[in-house]
This record gives sequence, structure tokens and C-alpha cells, in this order.
Amino acid sequence: MSVERGPKSLHEHNKSLLYSNRPKFKEDIRDTIHVDKIRTDGILFEKIEEDHLEKVIAQIKANAKRELFKQFKMLAISIFITIGIMIFLKDYLDQRFAV
Repeated sequence: MSVERGPKSLHEHNKSLLYSNRPKFKEDIRDTIHVDKIRTDGILFEKIEEDHLEKVIAQIKANAKRELFKQFKMLAISIFITIGIMIFLKDYLDQRFAV
């Protein structure tokens, strides 16, 4: 005894058309997805003079050194503040729990 199904209900038909039910992969796997071609037109860079390039590199190095020095100063300040707080808490706790 075979059971014949009639046409899909409108609800089932609409559910089958949802984006989540569409095929996740290409049907024909022989189609190329990415084309690996080397561009022959080249990339155009602006020509920069050597002295200007050296000035820019020197400026970048100076900014990096300045930033590193600033970070070392902040580290030293935070270490001194932490040591000060620890000394204060030690004295406070010694006085508090002294008998």
C-alpha cells in the first residue's frame, strides 16, 4: 500500500525557500571560486627622495623613543605609588592588630 503525498502545503513550500535551507556549496564544483591572476599593470608608488625618507624614519624613531620613555616613567610612578600604599597598609595593619 503506497501513500501518495499531494503537493506541498504553502507553509512547507515557503519553509523550503528560506535562506537557511538553500544549498551551502556551489552545485558545480568545477567552477573556480577565486581566480589567481597576477596583475600586470603593477602598483604605482610615488618616488620619494632618500633624504626625505631618512628624515621620516628618524622622526618615527624619535617618536618611538619618546613614547617608550613615557611608558617607563609611568611604570616607575606606578611602582612607587604601589610601594607607598603597601607601606601605609603595613603600618596601618600593624597598629590595628597590635595588642
